[in-house]
Amino acid sequence: MATLLPIVDDPSHGSCVRRVPIFAQLTTPQQDAVAAFAHSVDVPRGALLHRAGEASRALFVVHRGKLKVTHVAASGHQRVLRVAGPGDVVGEHAFLTGEPPGYEVEALSAARVCAFGASDLAGLVARYPAIAAGMLRSLSQRLQDAERRLTQTSVDVPVRLAAFLLDLPTVPSGGGVGVVLPWPKKDVASYLGTTPESLSRALDRLQRDGAIRVEGAAVEIMDADALEALVDPQS
Repeated sequence: MATLLPIVDDPSHGSCVRRVPIFAQLTTPQQDAVAAFAHSVDVPRGALLHRAGEASRALFVVHRGKLKVTHVAASGHQRVLRVAGPGDVVGEHAFLTGEPPGYEVEALSAARVCAFGASDLAGLVARYPAIAAGMLRSLSQRLQDAERRLTQTSVDVPVRLAAFLLDLPTVPSGGGVGVVLPWPKKDVASYLGTTPESLSRALDRLQRDGAIRVEGAAVEIMDADALEALVDPQS
C-alpha cells in the first residue's frame, strides 16, 4: 500500500459523515458520535489506497477528490468498476464479508478520505443498526447498476456510450446543454467494457451523426432525442 498521510485533527469529520447515505438515517448527534471514530487520510494522485487481494475490513468515505475502483482478474486484466467521489463509500463488501477485495483503489486526483477501522465500525454498527441497513442499500444500488451495465455488454459501443452520456449530469454548453466526461477516456472505455480505440470511434460516429460535439472532455449534446432513440429504439 502507498504511504499515506494521516490527519488526526481534521475538523471535517462531521461533514464527511453527514454527506454519506449510509449514515443518513442517524440523528445529528449520532452522526457526530460516528465522526469521532473517523481518521482522515490524504491520498496523493496516482497512489493506491488499497491493492487487490490485500486483507482489509476498513471502510473509506471520500471527503474530496476521486477514487478509481478497478477489478483485477487473475490474468491481470483490469476493468474500471466505478469512480467514487465525495460522499461515496468504498469497502462495505470487505467489511461485511471479511473477504479480501478483488479490486484496487487508486486516487484519480489528490483525495482525502475518512477511514473507519474494522473494530470501530463493528462497534458502531452494533450501536446503530441503521448503518448496516444503509450499507445494504448502497450495495443493492450498486448491484442494480452492475446488472444494468451487464445487459449492455451485448450492444454496440455507440449504444453503450449514448446511455453513459445520458446518465451524466448536464452543464450549460453554448446555447444548449452538455456533459463532461468524468474520467480519462481510457477509464471511460474500461468502464464501458471496450477499448480506447473503440470509444474514440464511437465518439466520432455520434459526432458525425450530429448527436454530439466533442471538445476534449466536454461533450455538447446536440440531439438528445437521437441518443435516446439509439439506447431505446422502441421509445
